[in-house]
Amino acid sequence: MPSASDQTLENQNDEELNSLHSKIKSLRSVTIDILDDANRQNDQTNSFSAFASSLFSTSRHHSRSVAATSTLRQYRMIAYIVGALVVLWLIMRVWRSGPSSGGGGGGGLSGEEY
Repeated sequence: MPSASDQTLENQNDEELNSLHSKIKSLRSVTIDILDDANRQNDQTNSFSAFASSLFSTSRHHSRSVAATSTLRQYRMIAYIVGALVVLWLIMRVWRSGPSSGGGGGGGLSGEEY
């Protein structure tokens, strides 16, 4: 029959074992999170590489298109660029005027609220 001190030591050992078990579980969780983050970063790197390759191919195609002697292509390209700039300008104008046309109920701070 175990004595009271043996039982106390056994209980302390069980508590320490449970504490170590929880630490191991948390360490495993952190390790899995690190692995998931590394895989996500690798996917982003691969995506960026594919985008860079596509951009290089597009710029090479653009260079060949500009180098062509056809003035119609050059005028068409200029029209696309001007059209894109006009569309961007319109989007920025609508975006900037959108929040300020709310009737004065905005959440900004005025000089009196300081």
